[in-house]
Amino acid sequence: MALDPVTLSVMYFAILLGFGVLVANLLKKRNIPDTFFLLLIGLLFSPTITANPMITQYITIELVDVAAMGIIPDFFRILALILVIFVGTFNLNFGVFKRYSNISIKLAFVGVLFNTVVLGLAASFLFQMDIIFAMLLGAVISGTGSGVVFAFERALSKSKNALTILKVESIFNSPISVLVPLIFLDLVSVTPGALIEPMKYLSQFWLMITVGVGTGLIVGLAAAHLFRGIMRQYTPLLLFSIALITYALATGVGGSGMLAVAICGLVAGNFALRGREDRDEILHFQDQFSEMLRISVFTLLGAQVTLLLGMGELFYILFFFALVVLVRPVMVLSLMGDLKQKFNRKDMLLMSFIAPRGLSAAAMIPIVATAVIAAGQSALADQMVNIVFMVILLSVLFSTIVGAVSSMERFQPKEKKGKKKEEHELPEVTPKKEEDVSLMLEYEKEDGG
Repeated sequence: MALDPVTLSVMYFAILLGFGVLVANLLKKRNIPDTFFLLLIGLLFSPTITANPMITQYITIELVDVAAMGIIPDFFRILALILVIFVGTFNLNFGVFKRYSNISIKLAFVGVLFNTVVLGLAASFLFQMDIIFAMLLGAVISGTGSGVVFAFERALSKSKNALTILKVESIFNSPISVLVPLIFLDLVSVTPGALIEPMKYLSQFWLMITVGVGTGLIVGLAAAHLFRGIMRQYTPLLLFSIALITYALATGVGGSGMLAVAICGLVAGNFALRGREDRDEILHFQDQFSEMLRISVFTLLGAQVTLLLGMGELFYILFFFALVVLVRPVMVLSLMGDLKQKFNRKDMLLMSFIAPRGLSAAAMIPIVATAVIAAGQSALADQMVNIVFMVILLSVLFSTIVGAVSSMERFQPKEKKGKKKEEHELPEVTPKKEEDVSLMLEYEKEDGG
């Protein structure tokens, strides 16, 4: 008996979520980031395995068909990203955000452009792509993934300076890592002799930034007044509703919805709630709901891919990923300048090598593939999808290994008794408590700020 689409969707979702929860629980006990393994679970239920000719010649397997779920996977991606970004900035002290935003913005904006050019040229050479398609591929994987970076919070709990920079960078990555691929998509569809308008792209980018920031500020300040009359048990639900409304408002008028959510969370978190009990209520809600969404997103992503690669193509993809890894420290060291002195070697290592690709790349590649197919390049579209997924998978694996190794006790810096904090050392970044605020104020006085 054939099942209706709704029942199928529930069944597919239940299978992936169930296996994902079991694996996430097992890895959390060992303090290991689970994103790579969640992708792998989805991949095991994907056509990569179930439709593999080596298997189908003996048996036909029909397990998870994500295509039957329609727009549900995309809805979960957006929902998870909104919640993760909002709660992340909600728990970020404004003084700490201000201190780290300068270098984070540099890494986000300059880094995306730098990665687009370098990786685009490399893709053109390695995969013999036309330069426009190669730059399009480079743009898709140019930014780090917000949802993935926030998943490393537990593993990098002892390197809070580096973690905060990575989190703020991934948030600012959102608008530009979406806009740059759209620019190259326009170039793909341009006919010979057509007029190219650079000012149109500049205006579009400025609109995304200004509308996103403006919407976040307005809604965040409005939320600060709403919380005063709300009972504590309903505060988390109101916060979640506000995050969704902020995203919808900003996106609806052409702004960056994710940037708006980040700004709204920062404003609401610093001006709306003062009591520790309220924050505990919100964090409890976030822990349960966001975990479900995060696990669902990555298992669904893995289940959607048809990854059938030959050894030759796999070798070139691995070589390309090695370039993705090596480009990051070059960019970080170049942009940090004199700020390198304010971080220890471990923090510099983490900022240089923890740069996982995630939801932005996963959300853009289906759009890119559709446009490339429309341009009469269906084989190229399949190749680009495979490359992007492999880069996401390998970057998450590499970042997971770096994060897990760095969290081991043997790699923690030994503190000498009686030694005062050096003047250039940055204060640790923890969820907002009274002692954190005092520490920040003391540091600013010593620094002359």
